[in-house]
Order: sequence, then structure tokens, then C-alpha cells
Amino acid sequence: MFDFSSSPLLARRTSGERRFRLLFDFVILWAIALFVPLLTGFVPGMLASFLLGGNGMLKILNDALSAGLSGGAGTVDSDAYRALSEQITAGTGYRIAELFGEAWTVAIVIFVCVVIQRRSLATMGIEKRGAAGRYGIGLLFGVLLCSATVLIACLSRASTFEGYVGGSGVLLPLFVLLGYVIQGAAEEILFHGFFMTTLARRFRWLPSVLISALFFSLLHVTNAGVTMLSLLNVFLFGVFLGLFTIRTGSVIGACALHTAWNVTEELVFGCSVSGFSPISGLFRVTTDASRSVTNGGAFGPEGGLAATMVLMLALIAVLFLPSFGKKRQKTP
Repeated sequence: MFDFSSSPLLARRTSGERRFRLLFDFVILWAIALFVPLLTGFVPGMLASFLLGGNGMLKILNDALSAGLSGGAGTVDSDAYRALSEQITAGTGYRIAELFGEAWTVAIVIFVCVVIQRRSLATMGIEKRGAAGRYGIGLLFGVLLCSATVLIACLSRASTFEGYVGGSGVLLPLFVLLGYVIQGAAEEILFHGFFMTTLARRFRWLPSVLISALFFSLLHVTNAGVTMLSLLNVFLFGVFLGLFTIRTGSVIGACALHTAWNVTEELVFGCSVSGFSPISGLFRVTTDASRSVTNGGAFGPEGGLAATMVLMLALIAVLFLPSFGKKRQKTP
């Protein structure tokens, strides 16, 4: 097995680092993971209210205002408001705005690391040297793992490959692609660049990986179509990405792998991503509702047994495969 304790990432330290209580680190993690998306989602939500559902929102406001001016209580039709809210949050513009809003997560994590903890970006695995190569390798692995998951689901006939769809143009897929680049980087920098390396300053590498993966999976508890199996798979994905980050000594590759998985899942195969319905896709893969245990159902391919098989193989590979590019020393 690869000696993860020898990873240069875990050994990096910055002179003058601040160390806080463990509870403070947990609070910081959840404050960023939960409240930043809420805040960033509020602004696009307000904009989408008028851009995507302007007529309905204006009617609700007009009814309330008219009732108030006429001496009434100024009540709002709650059913109409709820229906409009669901329409807005399910809209393409809102979803893209949410993905781009994850840039705030990256900015806040870097602020906490550099200003509050007084650590360098290198201690989070963010370095320019070799970044392009690591990002390329991460993209390759992400595409292969996601494609293997969909392939297994199709071969087992739990999913069906319907063929080429297209027709969504260039601009929309481009925005989704850029959004997933930001979102993938945000989650990896938060959980594995920041939180896992913070834990590694207290514990050994294994509990640091497992704890960060557990919190990563808990972030998906409220997603649509979530099941115990899907949460297990998200946990395994988090463990794999944590080990991948430690083994490569950088979070850059994990950012790319996370992005490539989501992009392949949605933009290539047109599948749901962690409970979020696809916005666009080159091809269409449909699922058999009676076999959601295998294909992941509404949660997406990563929620089924097909993904469990692929992730277990990926874990074995990252744990036991020898490193490439290292020459063996000759014995005299």
C-alpha cells in the first residue's frame, strides 16, 4: 500500500500558523458549507424571481398590495407563492447562478486559511508548479470513472442509452461547464484542501480522510432522491478524493476529477447530478425506476450500485497501485 503518511502535502507547514480548537474548525467548515450557498443563492433567487417568473411574482405582490391599500390584511396566496418558488429554483438560470456562486466558497476558504489560520496556499495543495498536468490527469480519471459507472448501469439494463440528443446550442452547455469547474473546485478546496489538511494537523492521515468524507456526505443529506446507498457512495467518493489529494500532494487534480465527473454525468450523458435534474446533455440515458438501487434513480448514477463498484475499484487503485514515473534505485 502507498505510504500516505509520507505525502509532502501533510508535511507542509507555514511559520507562524495559528491553531484553534477543534470545535472552531468544525464551525468554520459548516458555516462555509451551509451558509455561503444560502447567501449566494439568495441574490440569484431574487433576480430569477423577476427574470424567470416576473409575471407571477408581480401578480402576487400586486394582490398583496391591493388588499393592503383597500384596508385588507394584505395576505398572499401561499400556494401560488410556493408554486412560483419551485418554478424559480428549478429554473436553468437559478441553477447556473448557484454554481457560479460557489466562487464565494473558494474566496472565503482562502481568506480563512491565509488570514485567520496564517497558512500558505501550498498547505492546502494549491501550487502553480505542475498544476496543469495534475488538472489534466484529474479530468481524465473523472471522465473514466463516471463513464464506467454509466456503462455498468446500461450493461445491467438498469439504464438505457437512448443516443444523441444535442439541440441545446453552445452557450448554455458552456455556462454549465464553467459552473461545474467552479463548483468542483469549491467543494474540493473546502473539504480536502482546507478541512482535511486542518484535521491532519491533529490526527493521522486516515481519520482526517474519513472525517472529511463523512462531512462531505452529510452535505448531500437533503438532496432530492437521496438514499442510504447514495450517501454511502458520496462518502466513498469523498474518501477516494481525499486519498487522491494526499497521494498527488495537491488538491488541483481532485478539483478536476470532481468537475469532470459532474460534467460527464450531465453534459455528456444527460443524467441527474446528486439529485439535480440535468440542464443539458449531448446524449440521453434513461433509467428504469424499478432498478434505482443499481442506476441511482433520481439522485443520479452516483447513487446506485454501479457507482459503488466503480468507487471500490478506484479506492483499491489509489491505495495499492504503484506510483508512476519513479525510477527504482539500483542496489549496489
